[in-house]
Amino acid sequence: MIQDKVSVVTVVYNAVSIIEETIKSVLSQTYTNIEYIVIDGGSTDGTVELIKKYEDQLYIFVSEPDKGIYDAMNKGIDKATGNWINFMNAGDHFYSPDAVSEIFDVQEDYSNYATVYGDAEYRLKSFSYIRQGYECDRDHFMPFSHQAAFARVDVAKKNKFNLKYKIAADTEFFLRLNREGYVLKHVSVIVCSYDASVGISMNSEVKHAKEFVDMQIAYGAPKDSSYFKKYIRNAYLRQYMRRLIPHFIWERMRENKIKKQTDITIKEI
Repeated sequence: MIQDKVSVVTVVYNAVSIIEETIKSVLSQTYTNIEYIVIDGGSTDGTVELIKKYEDQLYIFVSEPDKGIYDAMNKGIDKATGNWINFMNAGDHFYSPDAVSEIFDVQEDYSNYATVYGDAEYRLKSFSYIRQGYECDRDHFMPFSHQAAFARVDVAKKNKFNLKYKIAADTEFFLRLNREGYVLKHVSVIVCSYDASVGISMNSEVKHAKEFVDMQIAYGAPKDSSYFKKYIRNAYLRQYMRRLIPHFIWERMRENKIKKQTDITIKEI
């Protein structure tokens, strides 16, 4: 069986304490046809020196200033030569050494799909949980973690991340594919482990909410939607409360809320 080539891209900036686990998780994959691309934004904290330890195992390593995470990810798209592309950025890692093999070492034809995506482990302070990706429709995004997704490289090169969106360009990317009629397929494989205790969208909830609403309106949603107004209002409230409440209490409240959900599997750390 001829294996599809999978391009895995890691973008990183000043993440010396977490980048090595990400690199090792990619290099330890049992799938044999992977090209690994690392795009560094010009780190000054020792990240570059650490990455160079593995440089002979990388297809491409670039370290230069960029315009943010999605600009760096677009650079990865430009350099990819595979059939599929996955973004496993600093701090995230593949769930197991067999994650890529479980998707692509199978007797299944993915040629009609623009994206194949699986499930994800979300890591919090005291536990992690598995959240399954669900089937895409026109109204629910993101139905999966972008770290769990493999997009066709030819499609990605034609539909790069929109740099207008500083926080939610990954959401807009897949929303755009779906709205334009591309087919996205879910497979029951846990692909990635994602650090859900931190992140740009969590620390900038209002900006993230406004970007989400803006992209929905751009694709035809009504501007005066009461749902969107409530969505942004709730983001303001959450951001305000996060500033008032000590961080460890906020984390505990969030974890307790997640534990009450019935569609996830909890694993204590």
